[in-house]
Amino acid sequence: MSPARRILGSPIRLLTKREIFESVAISNTVFEVLDARVPEYLRNSFLENTALKNGKRLVIVLNKSDLVPRHVISEWISYYRDRGFECIETSVVRGDIGMLKKILKESDKGSIASFFGAPKVGKSSLINMIKGRSSATTSRYPGTPGYTRGVQLHRVYDIYILDTPGALPIDADPIEMVIRLSPPEKIENPVKVAIDLIERLENKNPGLLNEAYGVSGDPMAILKSLAIKRGWFLKSLREPNIEEAAREIIRGYLDGRIRFYIRPRDNRASLAP
Repeated sequence: MSPARRILGSPIRLLTKREIFESVAISNTVFEVLDARVPEYLRNSFLENTALKNGKRLVIVLNKSDLVPRHVISEWISYYRDRGFECIETSVVRGDIGMLKKILKESDKGSIASFFGAPKVGKSSLINMIKGRSSATTSRYPGTPGYTRGVQLHRVYDIYILDTPGALPIDADPIEMVIRLSPPEKIENPVKVAIDLIERLENKNPGLLNEAYGVSGDPMAILKSLAIKRGWFLKSLREPNIEEAAREIIRGYLDGRIRFYIRPRDNRASLAP
């Protein structure tokens, strides 16, 4: 059985290192799709090293660039290029995938381009736009219907595109891992996660939650205020439903309503709660 047949026949969701290696092995070009808001939190060093050691063309894709100021995107592109990486930006919202299409169209006929990345970086949406029709499955939040659960192969421009599951064993930031690997409704302790996330957001950009939701204060006060403002109460006790408020904060962060981003000069450790 060929590597391509073995991988495509497996109903996987989380890629093991072996599966990453096999997917890279049959690929000519490897695209690592990152969320342009927090690219360093989501990079996969194993993927990158595997691609480079095996002589594959590795391209870092800063997706959702519409959620980040232009000068910050330019800083990130320079940051990665200065470190020897090929780097481009994309935005499905703006229809900005020109550089990505160019790389694919210049590829040899019959070659394979694989797309890797954490959940909710927009891999499948990019592939849908490349193809011109919605054939790669998409979803709004991690784990919801449409979420990529197995490796999928698509043909376009006389080449093949390999779309891998979004949930990778990435070297990711702990908060990002929790909110991207499960839908908000299934996170075990959404209040704890939201408090950690709020502390990070407010530490980097004070007033960010007030701008997004019109609430302020310490993390718990923000959750209570948001629950009251939205009319979310526990029926039995008539107390603010802070769990639902916590899930809303997580959703707002994932879909970009909370306008948070980091810059290359930001110290990753300083952003931890």
